[in-house]
Amino acid sequence: MPPWQIHVVDEDPVAALITQRALQAMLGEAYHVLADPTPDTAWLACANNSVDLLIVDPGPRASSTLALMRVVRSFRPGLPILVLTAYDSPGLRARMRELGIERYFAKPLDLRDLLPTIAATLSASTPKSPGGASLLTMSLSA
Repeated sequence: MPPWQIHVVDEDPVAALITQRALQAMLGEAYHVLADPTPDTAWLACANNSVDLLIVDPGPRASSTLALMRVVRSFRPGLPILVLTAYDSPGLRARMRELGIERYFAKPLDLRDLLPTIAATLSASTPKSPGGASLLTMSLSA
């Protein structure tokens, strides 16, 4: 079986790289962890069925990451999304519940604490479904 594909989306490129490298080191070769530079890049990977788990940090200007989560929920409803945020608030938690996000973690935390959640989430997830051309025509910035 090919490695599980995990994509990290964070408006802070340094935080995304730290998360990506740390998770890749801890998870090993059975997983391929990538840091997407933008929500649009992450969406293209999701639309191409190249993502098994999406890890998102909706920052203070979260409109593009929220749009990403909405569009993923619409077109890839079985794709698990894990929110890992440095901007925890009651309002953000409420928005995540509205989007059906069940995996929510507030930073700071030891990334090792995510490993059981990642393993359980992926073992319970459905295989990647074939994508349609209509998915690729959508842009999150529209």
